[in-house]
Amino acid sequence: MLSKLAFRNAKRSLKDYLIYLITITMSFSLMFAFNLVSNSEAVIKLSTGMDTFKNILLFVSAIIIFVVCFLINYTTKFMFEKRSKEFGTYMLLGIKKKEITKMFVLENILLGCLALALSIPIGFVFSQFISLIIVRILNVPGVVFISFGWKATGLLAIYFLAIYILVLLNMWRKMRKMSVHGFLYLEKQNEKKMFQNKKNRNRIFVISVLIGIISVFIWHSQFNMKNFSNQETINYLFVCTIGFIISIYGISATVSDMILSVVLRSKGMKYSNDNLFVTRTFASKARTMSFVLGTFSVLILVALLCFNMSGITKGMYDSILNQDAPYDVAVMDDRNFHDEYLAVIDEDYTIEDSFAYDIYWDKKCQVQKYVGQFHDSDCIVKLSDYNRLMELRDEDTVELKDNEYMIVAAASTEARLKDIQEIKKVQMSGGKTLKLKEITTDNFWVFMNGEADYTMIFPDEYVRNLEAGESHLVVNTKEGTNAKLEDKIQEKMKRHLGDKTYKVTSRGEVIEEQNTMTAMLSSICLYMAFIFIAVVGTILAVQSLSDSTKYKYRYLTLRRLGVNDKNLYKTIRKQLLVLFGLPLIYPVVLCFFLVKSINNIYYIFLESQSTYILYYFSGLLVFLCIYAVYWIVTYIGFKRNINE
Repeated sequence: MLSKLAFRNAKRSLKDYLIYLITITMSFSLMFAFNLVSNSEAVIKLSTGMDTFKNILLFVSAIIIFVVCFLINYTTKFMFEKRSKEFGTYMLLGIKKKEITKMFVLENILLGCLALALSIPIGFVFSQFISLIIVRILNVPGVVFISFGWKATGLLAIYFLAIYILVLLNMWRKMRKMSVHGFLYLEKQNEKKMFQNKKNRNRIFVISVLIGIISVFIWHSQFNMKNFSNQETINYLFVCTIGFIISIYGISATVSDMILSVVLRSKGMKYSNDNLFVTRTFASKARTMSFVLGTFSVLILVALLCFNMSGITKGMYDSILNQDAPYDVAVMDDRNFHDEYLAVIDEDYTIEDSFAYDIYWDKKCQVQKYVGQFHDSDCIVKLSDYNRLMELRDEDTVELKDNEYMIVAAASTEARLKDIQEIKKVQMSGGKTLKLKEITTDNFWVFMNGEADYTMIFPDEYVRNLEAGESHLVVNTKEGTNAKLEDKIQEKMKRHLGDKTYKVTSRGEVIEEQNTMTAMLSSICLYMAFIFIAVVGTILAVQSLSDSTKYKYRYLTLRRLGVNDKNLYKTIRKQLLVLFGLPLIYPVVLCFFLVKSINNIYYIFLESQSTYILYYFSGLLVFLCIYAVYWIVTYIGFKRNINE
């Protein structure tokens, strides 16, 4: 009998909690889809780096499980509180508490199993779209079909069991401790005000704001070229992260009372339209949801950061490619072997241009001592060689006077050198002094030399007496190279290279690595962002729709007082905008400052120093579009409930 009752109640819950069912179904579907993709041999074979995707996804899945567990636990607890009077009535009718507990647990298991069953076919379809996106990013011809995998299904089952065992055991323990009185009057328990003393509330609010501001300043101070490479930076960033979390929860716990106090103190605002009704409704809700609202703000902040990192990752693609591999092939080896390298390349590709140049070493270390890298010489290239390298890249050549030199450096090294006065002039062995013309990062590439993140460019005449420490060969081919070429060169030239495979770089290999990194980071960031938005939107929707039924008399009273439907619906919209909007404000502002700080490091890889603004607002727009769907669905359901 109780099994039939549980089935009937679960069926009834489909109507009340449809948006919840859809969200957990979509969450499980995405979990299953990414498990299928990460465990697909066809996808792993697309790139050597895709094997890392599987390991990263395991870590991300742990975070997703925790967040989905939070959603299901909160909703289950909410469903229990809503139906507590019903359970108390069952006990008065003689049904044992143990049986009632079993019935409620069974109802949730049925809902969960339905979501799990639906998620498998939906997730299978999602996996095909994800594989299509990955294939397009990797520039692989054709289509990769993701086959159904029992390993991915088993992982999904483990995730499902882990979540529901934790949630339902917690609910079982809670229900076993409750009495008939507890069941009957749980719904009518008075809402407790978190802060009885206004001074304490104000102190916590101010302290939380100050913690947030201080954390932003510290965070910003670490995101620059001088500090970012320091070992203690990670400690500062960790402390800042803790500060942000404390600040978010502190503001979330106090802001509703702060708003209510402002409204009540201002008679003009207090009695204007429906302000008092909306404010008191929100304040009463926020007092019992302060921790949850804080959690919402944290999830929203992470979701916005995920959107931004996805955009920045795509934006850095071309710049990183040009820094790592501006030529189709680059080799660092003795000039005597260059012809052999060219012969290997010529087997599969048509060589358009090739050029060999030397890196000269100056033992005076006039620049190196300020960089702090483990090398006992400055690395120098002749001006004529540098200009030829620029011509091969279709870049402008440079001119130096007889008494000038320049430095080509990585952005982090440029930040260290730009304020050092001692390098403005360098002494040559013949007593000649060269003035520094400029330090540029525009044409820097990682393998320009094999020792340092900077290269000094001297007029040819000052290099003649220096030791040639390295020989390099760069090659451009008519056809685009692939990753297999680098492996082939390393294999055929193994007798010269030994285990120093880093001496050979092909543009095809770097393209594959960048494509893989872009595919992994973008897909995982978007995956996390969607789950986090869905969790926040679902809980707010379920809470609001339940209130529309529970407090239906409030809106009936407003109608009796003469409020027409147009104004009533306007009040509902305002009420939902406040509930959905308030947890959003602080994360949106905080995210902007965090992304602005991150841009201090990554702007060198983007089109311009202000490109991050485009990514920020693009991510925010996508977020708001998804978030708005939950708001609209909630508004429609709210109107329906008060009109029934």
